[in-house]
Formats: sequence, C-alpha cells, structure tokens
Amino acid sequence: MNNAFGSSAAGENEAGLCTSEPHNGSPTGDEGASGAALVMPTFLAAGSLIDLLPAAIYTTDPEGRITYYNEAAAKLWGCRPELGESEFCGSWRLYHPDGTPMPHELCPMAIALRERRPVHGMEAVAERPDGTRVPFLPYPSPLFDPAGRLVGAVNMLVDLSEHKRWEARFAKRAQQQTALYRFTDRLYRAATRQEMVDAALEAVADALDCDRASVLLLDGGGVMRFAVSRGLSEPYRRAVEGHSPWPPQATDPQPIVIEDAQAANLAPELTRALEAEGIRAVAFIPLVADNRLIGKIMMYDEAPRSYSADEIEPALTIARQLSFGLGRIAAEQARARAEAEVKLLTAIVEESEDAIISKDLSGIITSWNRGAERLFGYTPREAIGKPGTLLIPVDRHNEEPEILDRIGRGERVPHYETVRVAKDGSLIDVSLSVSPIRDALGNVIGASKIARDISERKRAQARQELLAREIQHRTKNIYSVVQAVVARSFAGKRTVEEAQESVLARLRSLAQTHALLVEAEWQGADLADVVRAELSPYPGRADIAGPSLVLSARAAQDFALALHELATNAAKYGALSNATGQVHITWSIEGPEQDRVLALRWQERGGPPVKQPTGKGFGSAVLEHVMAAYSEAPSQIEFDPEGVRYEVRSRLSAITD
Repeated sequence: MNNAFGSSAAGENEAGLCTSEPHNGSPTGDEGASGAALVMPTFLAAGSLIDLLPAAIYTTDPEGRITYYNEAAAKLWGCRPELGESEFCGSWRLYHPDGTPMPHELCPMAIALRERRPVHGMEAVAERPDGTRVPFLPYPSPLFDPAGRLVGAVNMLVDLSEHKRWEARFAKRAQQQTALYRFTDRLYRAATRQEMVDAALEAVADALDCDRASVLLLDGGGVMRFAVSRGLSEPYRRAVEGHSPWPPQATDPQPIVIEDAQAANLAPELTRALEAEGIRAVAFIPLVADNRLIGKIMMYDEAPRSYSADEIEPALTIARQLSFGLGRIAAEQARARAEAEVKLLTAIVEESEDAIISKDLSGIITSWNRGAERLFGYTPREAIGKPGTLLIPVDRHNEEPEILDRIGRGERVPHYETVRVAKDGSLIDVSLSVSPIRDALGNVIGASKIARDISERKRAQARQELLAREIQHRTKNIYSVVQAVVARSFAGKRTVEEAQESVLARLRSLAQTHALLVEAEWQGADLADVVRAELSPYPGRADIAGPSLVLSARAAQDFALALHELATNAAKYGALSNATGQVHITWSIEGPEQDRVLALRWQERGGPPVKQPTGKGFGSAVLEHVMAAYSEAPSQIEFDPEGVRYEVRSRLSAITD
C-alpha cells in the first residue's frame, strides 16, 4: 500500500532511499490497531527524512501513546519520552501561555484525537526537566486508514522562542519609542531646567523599566549635584554627590556600566554607599553640551546586570536630548540676560547727562543720545548720518582724523579736554573719551565717544584763579591796613594793655568783614550784613534799616572799619556806654538812575551828654579821611549833646562793583 510518505516496504522506497525505524514501536490492540499496523510502517518509512527536518514532529497511536518523534522534538522537549508509554506530548510539563498548568490529557494532541479533527493555533509552553520553558505552536492532525478508521495522529511543534524574543524586543522598542516621544514632547514644552530633568527621569523609568534612577548636573564649581532622583535615600545622595567617573574637562565621555559593584574595583567609600543602598549594578550615561561634560544620568539595579545595547542606546538618546534641552534653556537665559543688559545699557546711555555718540570709521555719526541732544542742540534726525566734523570748530578739524586713526588700530583715547561747537554756534568746553567698537569677531567697526560738558568747571576754575589773585591782592592790602591799625592804635595810649585791646578789637572787625567776603568768594558783602556784624556785640541796642546793597570788597572793609570806630566810641563815651542808650543806623539810595548815591546815617540817642573831643585819634582818621574816598562831600561827625551823629554820602559807582 502506498501513501504520501512512500511505499509500504520497510527497506527501500520508490526513490531508492534506505529507511529505518527509529523510536518505532509495534502497534498492538484490536482490529483498529491491526488496521493501524497496515498504515504506520508506511508512514515510518520516511522517518530518516523527518529526522533531518528542523521542525519538531512526533506521532501517536489512536490512544495517544507516542510512537515516534524526531531529534528536533527531543531537543524541544529537553528529554526523550518512552515510546508506547508517554501519552499525547513528550514534554516534561505543559502550561498555557498565561502560565497556568496544562494537563497532558487536555493538550492540543489529546483534543485532536478525542475530537478526531486537526487542532491549530492553540499555543502552549513546554517545560524541560532543567526548568527552562519553550513556547510553541502545535499542529496536531488525526490519521485515518482508507476505511476511515482512526489509526493515530501526527503533530508538528513550531518553536516560538525566537519569535517571542523578537516580539518582546519589538514591544520593548515600541515602549521605548513611546517614552521617547513623550519625553521629546515634554522637553519641547519645558520652560525650566527642573521641568527638563523631571521629564528625563520619567523617560528613563518608562523606557528602561528602571525603578531607581537619577540626573546629576555640574554646578558652577564643577561638582556633580543631584538635580532629581527616584528610589534613592537621602544618605546615599549625600554620600555620592560630587562623584563622577569622568574628569570635568572630558570632551568625549562614554557610557560606563558596572555590572556588579561588589566585584568591581571601586573606591571603598563608594562601595560602602552602594552596598548600604542595596545597589549591585550601575550605569553612567554622560550629558554633553558644546563638547563638554555638563552632568550624567544614572541607572541602578538591585541585582547584577549587564545593560544591553538596546538599553544603553535609548539612555544615550535621552541624554542627548536632555543635553540639547539644557543647552537651549541656558542659551535662552543667556540671551535674556544679554537683552536685559542691552536694555539697561541703552537706558543708561539714553538717560546719561553726558553726550554719548557713536561713529563709523569714516567719521559718520551712527547714534545720538539725549545727552548729546541737550549738549549740542541737534536732534537725532539732524545728527545721525552727518560727519562728526559737524561738532568740531574749524580750527580743530585736525583732531578727527588723528582720533579715528588711533581707534582703527584698536587704541582707546583717554579723557582729554577740547572745544566743540553747538547748533547755535556757541563753543562748549568738553572732556572727551573715545573707545573702539568691535563686532562679534573682534574687528574694529567704529568709535564710541563720551563728551562731558566742563564749561561750569572751567568757569569755576576761572573764578578760583580770580579769587586767588584777589586774595593775593587783599592780603597785601590787609597787611597795609593792619600795619596802619597797629601803628595808629598805639598813638595816645597810656598803657600797652590799652593799646593791645584797641588793636585786637579792630583786627576782629577786619576778620568779621573778611569772613563775609570769603563766604561770597570776594564778590563783595551786603551792607546790612556788615552793619549787623559790627553791632553784634550790642544786642538789642541798635535799630538798623535800609535796602539791600552789595558793597565791593574794599568798600565793605572800609565801611566795617568806620562802623567799628563809631560803635567803639559809643561804647566808651556815647549811647552804648549806659544801659538805656540806642543807636539808629539807616541808609537809603537817592538821586537819578544814572547817578545814584548812598546816604548812610548814624544817630545815637539816650546816652550821657556828649562833649566835643579835645583831640583826634585813629577813629577820626578813618571816619574823615578813609571814607572820603567814597564821598562826594567830606563826611561829617557831629558831637551833639544829645548824641553823636555821623553821615556819609557815597556814589554807588564808588562803593559797588
């Protein structure tokens, strides 16, 4: 009898191939079994060929006893079942794909024999005696003789191990791609560094099934600091913070994997920290931006672990994206700082009291601040685009090319004083400083000028010089006056003490007047101030009235001497010598505008009767001769019994500057 497997002869088939009967048992049993005996030898005649197939194949009798299996089946099962004894499947144990046990009598082969139909697509898992498990897909089909009697079954087992590995790998890759997609999306939306490192840590956990991980970043001092972590204790973070397997200056750091920390040659303190934290495996993934190390991603495992390329590559992708994101944040922060600095600098330039101007190397004005507008009178529209010689007097045009030549060589021109011309043609004393303006490559492209108005300083300097000359002149003059005071004060004095008192009183008067003149920078002194100063030793004893009038320095000095002599005489002999007398000092300005005259009057009341003096001293000389230099007519002093009167009339042109 012939069938699909060859002839019924056990020796040689139609192809001339020898056959053998490995793993073959003789059928036994009733007539059905006898019928099977007529078919099975024909089937087994192809056994040697089936042994060569990589697919696992075996046969059973109608009761499910295994009658044949090839080498691939034995390899899949991990054992060699006994023919005629083992039933339905030769595996040590069977499981459903979900891991629940599958009794042999319920396996796909048993179902196929029981229900007399092929059973396809029902996955199972075979467990070998060594405990390893092999997922497989069986294809059991019942066998019938020509009379339709069940004579057995044949089963092909397809090992799904590689398929499952690829399936798991693709599932893992899909998981990683999903995690990377989410990370990329979060990274794009992140506005802060913390948001970025948080997203990176979550991506590592999702993509690599990593329960314990961290991100560390270099601080300003080059020390690794934890930015975020998961599953790590505070003592561990404190113990390892600052550690880095790469030097800070590393330009191309590579990932480092420690498969078993206990077997690695690590620093003792690091080993102790890892052991205390229950960490065996560690992976270091560098963060690099602009070819420099900026931090690291850390992954930890509680058991020894060899991180595969499929795990390191996603971690590197996360690290690269995080580094790029951190670089973006840093660039944005730097740009924001630069913009703030530019705004601040612009505000400073705009609000500066100094004129700040920029020019190109040909001398054309390119910027013009408010200080320049205030100082020179030109608006930005009028000045920008015009040559810088617009502001330079014709006799100083040689300054511009010399300055631009120095600036072109990269030199800075320090402060120097010069003169510039304003829009209205007025000359302005300025202090100038000029600095080169450079582009991003360091090339000089223009000049920045700062002009400070020093006109007031120049005027003050001139005043100081004038004051110095005035002081020098006044010093000589006061020396002469002092000589005269001293010499005349001794005349007629009976004792040295009396002369000394007279000298000191007159010098004090001179000192008071000089104090007034110095306070006014020798520009003169108000007559009212001079009068009050001389009568200040007699509070409440003088009535003073008159308009404001600024005397020249010389006139103030002489009027002070005259008033001092009058007050001294009143204190010795007149209204100020008792407790009730009063002095009335008044003055007025009289006459036409072009020839006005000061009329100063001194009148004493309430003192003892006045007698005509028998002689004249220094006081009389001052009142008559010194004051005569200012009077139109000789000044007069009258010794009326009711009180001394004195009047002087002076041309304003003689006593004022």
